[in-house]
Amino acid sequence: MPPLSPQQIDNLGKEMARVFVLDDFDIVFERYPGRLEAYDVLPADRSTRPMPFLTATCLKAIDNEGTLIAFLSRVVEHKWLKEDFRAVVFGHVRTLARPASASDTAPDVAAIIAALQALESITAADPTGGRCGCMTMCKFMRNHRLSIETVVQSLEQFEALKILHDSLHVLQVKGAEWIDQDDADPEPDLPLPILQSIVGTVRAAATTVRSRVPAAADAICERCIDTATDAEQRLASSDRNQHDFALAQLRGLVVAEPAQLDDCMFSLSRDLPLKQLRGLLESPGALAAPTGGEVAKATEALDRLSETMRAHILEHALWQATDRRIRAVARLLAQPSPGFLRDLFSEWSAIRQNLRTLVDVPASGAPSIDAALNGAIVLYEKALPTPGVERLGPPPDQRFAEMVAAFNEFRPKSRLHFLAVDQALKSVFSSLLPLRTSLIGLLNRVPTFCNCPVPP
Repeated sequence: MPPLSPQQIDNLGKEMARVFVLDDFDIVFERYPGRLEAYDVLPADRSTRPMPFLTATCLKAIDNEGTLIAFLSRVVEHKWLKEDFRAVVFGHVRTLARPASASDTAPDVAAIIAALQALESITAADPTGGRCGCMTMCKFMRNHRLSIETVVQSLEQFEALKILHDSLHVLQVKGAEWIDQDDADPEPDLPLPILQSIVGTVRAAATTVRSRVPAAADAICERCIDTATDAEQRLASSDRNQHDFALAQLRGLVVAEPAQLDDCMFSLSRDLPLKQLRGLLESPGALAAPTGGEVAKATEALDRLSETMRAHILEHALWQATDRRIRAVARLLAQPSPGFLRDLFSEWSAIRQNLRTLVDVPASGAPSIDAALNGAIVLYEKALPTPGVERLGPPPDQRFAEMVAAFNEFRPKSRLHFLAVDQALKSVFSSLLPLRTSLIGLLNRVPTFCNCPVPP
């Protein structure tokens, strides 16, 4: 994307000032991949300076460093729950939540692995004898061992969370005919045994990964196991009431748990110590070829990889937030109260705003994904009776039926978009997993109590 204009940077600084406190600067600087620290950028008397001055000073320094986009992605993820704030940031920098469509991370991962293997070959050749091929490397490993172990553990946890999340997403999408049906819907085309098999996959996934997920996700695994087990038993019954109860259980599961898992993955990504990983790659300093060249390529690859991962994470999180609102619209249309149009407007406005970030306008001139439903909502509103105004055209109940039909066409389209994003995120995570072996190799190569001489 083209560089942000001074006016855009100024506007972003004002928005940051609205939601930031002093401690937020330290947190974001610790997470972004640049080399500046908060104390490098902000004045010593920061506590007495107005926040707009501090955010403007911060963004100017970051822009001069050339890491503004990466910095803003950490700002957004840090203040993710401030929905109006993230909407403004995405409005200026849509690419934060739009990874390149052909983002192949495999070459970058391969470059990092090659550098780690090259470093392993020269590190701690005989640590117990005090002889080492790269003392600066050993010193860095000793000082940052916990951070490197955190990267390894995070990759394990990423994989475990994604396995469970994927099983729930399959249930949500493939089981939609059963889970989302109401009394007016025809009998689902998906055979019941297939639905039972999908539910069994959720139970098996939760059971398998429970020992590998972060502590915060243990309760999620327990709920998935208990709910899926009970639903399997009820679906095996010939009692229709038992089926309905099981479907209600599964409906609650796919509404609540993917968002919880998404929050866990979001936290893992946010707290991944990438600065320390880059420091590990750069710790040997000026090395002779070919190791030096491999390290230089790897640091560039790590920067690209971390930003690609961030974009996928933010895109997925924004889709997750959008899907929650789509479900809220479904509830409003299923049981409309007298004032439901006000709530519908609130939910639908937020959905459309998110879709402007998430979905490209068709180049062919075809209508956007939300056009038909938006038009149906407008027509329904116009059909409502107003004192002193003669209404022409179909009555409100017919317009309402058209609105529901438009929603039923919109929802599967949005799910397909979300599923594609979900699969892309899974692909990115999978590509990172080979890093574990190389990092574990280095951890084993440099013992905690290595006897290598300490470099000056």
